[in-house]
Amino acid sequence: MFRMIRLAVFSLIVMSVPICAGAQTYSTPRLLNLDPTIRRIFKKFYVRAYPGGPIQELLTEGFYPIGWSRDGKFAYYSEPADEECGCYFAELAIVDMRTDKVLWQFKNNWEERVAADGSPIEDNIRKLWKRNEKMFADKLREHDIVQVARFSMLPPTFRSTGKSYTAKVAVVRGNDEDYTGRVRKLDLKLISPLLGSKSLFTAEYKADEMYGSPLDVAVAGAVKSPYENRVAVIMLSVNRGWEGPPHTTSIQIAGADLAKGFKK
Repeated sequence: MFRMIRLAVFSLIVMSVPICAGAQTYSTPRLLNLDPTIRRIFKKFYVRAYPGGPIQELLTEGFYPIGWSRDGKFAYYSEPADEECGCYFAELAIVDMRTDKVLWQFKNNWEERVAADGSPIEDNIRKLWKRNEKMFADKLREHDIVQVARFSMLPPTFRSTGKSYTAKVAVVRGNDEDYTGRVRKLDLKLISPLLGSKSLFTAEYKADEMYGSPLDVAVAGAVKSPYENRVAVIMLSVNRGWEGPPHTTSIQIAGADLAKGFKK
C-alpha cells in the first residue's frame, strides 16, 4: 500500500542519526520542514487572488519522521491540512518499506475532544503525544522502531554506495470542468544509470473524481535508513481545496530497495 498524506537546496547526502537503540524511548518528533520545497516545485500555485492582494498559498501537511527499524520499517507522524475547521488532524503510521504495507496507524479523532458548544478544543503535537505517549511507545517498540534524533532529506537525485539514483514521477493529464490539466495517471519511478529503473507506485483516476485526482504531483526527496541500503521516497501531491483555492498538499511515501528490483 502506498500511503497518502510537505526542501530548499539539498545537501548531496546526509545520514540520519539514530538515538541509542538500547534505550527504546520516544520523544515528540521534530518537524521536517518541506515548505521551501513546496514553494519551489509548486510555485504556480502561489499567486495573487487579485492585483495588489495577498499571495494565495498552499495549505501544507506537516511531516514528522520518527525512525526506522533494522528490518525496513519506517515510522512517521503527520498533520494533514486544516481547511478552516479549527480541527487538529494528526496521524501516526508504521509502514513496512519493503512492501509499503501499513502495519499500524493512529488517526486523531478531534470530535472526541470538543468544548461545551461543540467547537474543537485547541490541540497540537505536544499535547496529543503526551496524551498517547504510552500507546505510541508500545507500538513503536513492538515494531522495533529506533527513533532518529535528526532527519535530513536527500534530493530527488542522490548517491548511495557509489551509485546514482533519481526518483521522478511521470504523469498523464486530462481536463475537467473545474481545472485544466488535472492528473489522470501517475507512475513514480526510481532510476539508476547502472541498475536500470523500477516502478514504486502507480495510480489512475477517473475523470469524475474531482476531489480524488491531484492537481499536480512531484518528488520532494527521500529519507534513507541508517541500517540498510533502502530509502523512503517522499512524493507531494497538490489537492483541490474544498471550495477551490487555497489548495492543500499531502505526502505520499513509497519504499525503495537501492539494490534489488531494477530492470534494464
